[in-house]
Amino acid sequence: MKKIIAIIAVIVPMLLVLVLASGCFGQNIAEKIAEEAIEKAIESDSGENVDIDFDDDEITIKSDDGEVSIGMGSDLPDNFPDNVPVYPDMEIISSWSVTEDDKDSYSINGLTEDAGDDVFAWYKESLSGWEIENEFSASGDDVKTSSLSAKSGGLVVVIMVVETEDEGTSIMLSVTEE
Repeated sequence: MKKIIAIIAVIVPMLLVLVLASGCFGQNIAEKIAEEAIEKAIESDSGENVDIDFDDDEITIKSDDGEVSIGMGSDLPDNFPDNVPVYPDMEIISSWSVTEDDKDSYSINGLTEDAGDDVFAWYKESLSGWEIENEFSASGDDVKTSSLSAKSGGLVVVIMVVETEDEGTSIMLSVTEE
């Protein structure tokens, strides 16, 4: 499944181009072509049988080892843990979930106009009851990066906040069941 996730990172841009082309060819035909092309590419490279389904703004890839759902909209993944804080002024630009070996993992990526230091401070405060495992900050060349990992109640949360002068603040949040 980990190999499938790496392959997805390469193939999703191709998929988006095909889906965007659906206006020219008809949505169902473009989606079917994209599904089959990506399924064959993943199966050829990973040796696993996969099934890809499009549903509105979500792509679901199922294999024998698990399932990956990638949302192209602004929603949290289904069943995202309620006790994991999500920055309130973040516009979610992508999200996905994976189930592997009966353990769920989630990831969301978003943007905010707020300063990176303010976002990072909010997460530190929101996770104050969690066990902080690692914390890191670095800056240079008009970019400041801060990350934090914490665990509580069988969940591990990793947050990365990246602020650039030109592009605002990006937030990457991943949650994994232990």
